[in-house]
Amino acid sequence: MTVAAHAPTRGLTSTEAARLLSEHGRNEVAAAHRVPLWARVAAQLRDPLITVLLAAVALTLAIGDHPDAIVITLVIVINTSVGVVQEVRAESAVAALSRLSAPVARVVRDGVQRTVPAAEIVPGDVVALTEGDIVPADARLTEAAGLLLDESMLTGESLPVTRSAEGGAPGDDRAQAGTIVLRGRALAVVTSTGADSALGRIAAMLRPRPEPTPLQRRLAGLGRVLAVVAVGLCVLVFVLGLLRNQPPGEMGVTAISLAVAAVPESLPAVVTLALALGARRMAARHAVVRRLPAVETLGSVTVLATDKTGTLTEGRMVVERLWTPHSTATVTGLGYGPAGGISLDGTADDEVKSLLTAAALCNDAALRPPTGGDGPWEAIGDPTEAALLTAAGKGGLDHPRLRDTYARVAETPKHRSTAPASG
Repeated sequence: MTVAAHAPTRGLTSTEAARLLSEHGRNEVAAAHRVPLWARVAAQLRDPLITVLLAAVALTLAIGDHPDAIVITLVIVINTSVGVVQEVRAESAVAALSRLSAPVARVVRDGVQRTVPAAEIVPGDVVALTEGDIVPADARLTEAAGLLLDESMLTGESLPVTRSAEGGAPGDDRAQAGTIVLRGRALAVVTSTGADSALGRIAAMLRPRPEPTPLQRRLAGLGRVLAVVAVGLCVLVFVLGLLRNQPPGEMGVTAISLAVAAVPESLPAVVTLALALGARRMAARHAVVRRLPAVETLGSVTVLATDKTGTLTEGRMVVERLWTPHSTATVTGLGYGPAGGISLDGTADDEVKSLLTAAALCNDAALRPPTGGDGPWEAIGDPTEAALLTAAGKGGLDHPRLRDTYARVAETPKHRSTAPASG
C-alpha cells in the first residue's frame, strides 16, 4: 500500500504500526496461487502431439494391441513427468524472489531505533539505512549522507546511483525495495510496501500466462497435420477396402493400425529430453528455466539488443596497477579474495604502503569470506572501495588493526561519479 505522509522524527508508535499492519497487510511479495499437480499434468496432456498419442493409445486398445498401447503410454508418462518436474523446480527457484527482501530492518518507533522483521514494515515507518543494508520497502529519504545505492536488480544498470534527501532530479530522493546500500547512511519514510513496492511490481510481471514459443507452435502444427493425415488415410483405406468387398471389421482394424503406425511415438519424448538437457546446462550457469520450451526460444533469437556495454558487466572491480611519484606496482589476482600479490616496478616500497594505507582507511566497504570454505569472497559496500581494500590486503595490511590504530573521528562525504565496473 502507499502513503505520502511526512513521518515525525519519533517515527510511528507501536499502536499505529499495529493498526497500519492490519490495514495494509504484511510487507511481503504475495505468492502466486499455487498450481495443483493435476492442473500441471492436464496442461502437459493438452499438447497437440500428446493428444495424438492419447488417441493412438485408445486405438491400439480398441484393436487389442496391448504391447503398443503400453509403450505409447510409457512415452506419455515420461514426457509428462519430465515437464511437470521441471516446472515445479523452476517455480521453487522463482519463489526465491521474495527472499531478496531484507529479513530484518531498523526502524524508529516510539522515538527509539529498533530491529523488526522486514515483513512488519508499514507505510509511514522511519527506516534507518546503513552500508550493506537491503532497502526493505519503497521510501522517501529525509536524511542522507553520501548515500550510494546499487539498483542493478531493478534497472539492469551496473553503475550505482547517488541518492540525497534534497532530491534534484525526479526520484533522487527515493529508495526502492530490494536495492542495496553500497555506501553512506540515511533515514527514510516508507511510502510503499508489499505488492505496491518496486519489488512487488516485478513479481507481478512474472505471473501472466506466457505466449507459445516458436517450437511449441511448430509442434502444434505438426500434431494437427498428423491427425488430419492419419484420419484421412484411415478413411481412404477403409472405403477402398469396402469397394473391394473386404469385410468391414477387417478393414476397420487395418485402418486403425495404419493410423497408429503414422503417429511418431518417440518424437515428444525426444523433444522433451533434448529440452531437459538444455535446461540442465543453463542451470549449471545459474539460469532458471521456468518452462522447458523456453530453452528453445533462445535458439530462435536472431537479434540481441542492449542499451549499453555497462549493462553486461558483472559489477565487480579489481585493482591492477598502483602509481606513486617514484614507483609503480602491479597487483595480481582476480575477485575480492586474498589470492594474488603486489610486485614493485621500483624501490619506493614505503610510498606504495602509504598509498594502500590511505585507501584502506578512507574506506567504508567490507569483505566477507566464503561461508563454506569454498566459493568467492563477497564485497559489502562500494565495489571500488572493496577493490582498494582487497589490494591493501594483498599488500600485507591488516584493515581491522589499521582501523583500530587510526580511529575515524569525522567524515565529509563527497559525491563522485563511479567508474564503470570491469569484468
